[in-house]
Amino acid sequence: MNRVSSMYLGSNPLNAVRVDFGAYVEKMRRKDDAHRINGIPDYAFPLDLKLREELRKIPLFYTISKKVAVHTEARYRQIEMASAVLAGPNQFPDIYEMAQDCAKRLGIGAPNVYITHDQSVNAYTYASDTVTPTIVVHSGMVERMTPGELKCVIGHECGHVHNEHMVYQSICNVLANLLSGRNMIIQLLSATNVLMFYEWSRAAEVTCDRAAMICADNIEDAINVNKKFAYGSFMNRKEEISIDDLRSQLEELSTVASVATELYKTHPSSIRRVLASDEFSHCELLYQWRPELKKPGMVLHTKEETDALCAKYVAVLKKTRKDVE
Repeated sequence: MNRVSSMYLGSNPLNAVRVDFGAYVEKMRRKDDAHRINGIPDYAFPLDLKLREELRKIPLFYTISKKVAVHTEARYRQIEMASAVLAGPNQFPDIYEMAQDCAKRLGIGAPNVYITHDQSVNAYTYASDTVTPTIVVHSGMVERMTPGELKCVIGHECGHVHNEHMVYQSICNVLANLLSGRNMIIQLLSATNVLMFYEWSRAAEVTCDRAAMICADNIEDAINVNKKFAYGSFMNRKEEISIDDLRSQLEELSTVASVATELYKTHPSSIRRVLASDEFSHCELLYQWRPELKKPGMVLHTKEETDALCAKYVAVLKKTRKDVE
């Protein structure tokens, strides 16, 4: 090697750049740590965290839940592999890229996304500690959502992975089907604990709606997803949904009959989700994640203020949680 080549290589600034996988992992870890508090994503809805802690106190609950999660994930992954289409660079590449971008944004490993033939508007996630998470998106969801909205749906599901919900979510799905029968899981839980489980599930959805907004290319897309859940996305007439009218409508949900119905729901009503998402769209924490989406003149609230407002919107029972607000 001549002197000129040696001098060039010695002064090449690229020589100082670390391109090994360890450097990448370290960079992602630092990014993730910046948005975690005690190991928990900073955008998480406080009630989600509190109720998970209480559920873990139930004897044998967490141990059984993990086993159910592993079994459920393995079973359904095989079903999807046999009957659905895995998004990738050569098939549904747009959906594949959405998942890649959402995972990168949140700092998690990219999930596998399957498109399955089902006209219901739905998507869900299976995950365990042993394999890559699986997100399943119904064809009805792909047809009804715009590309921006569909990315928010995938971002929501990535939020379940980011917040490690799946151990609890797997049991919640089992509970929804087994409440009327005798089952070991049911026998472990009192009526109060069963209700607490459903309350947690609803709180977890609020957390993941926030993840959807963090992953969004347009904040309004994340809110529009929940609007479409409310009215079915008929002819894409989302512009006719009024936030103020929805707030008034929510006041009518305080009847005893309504409360009895919602207590055993795994998801908040779409109206509650729209209003909670709208509040997070004015939260300063969102724009710490996505500063480029902040508009001039926006009046923002602290996360504590946002959490308190969201807690009132999603609470089925009229009660105050001093440790949340």
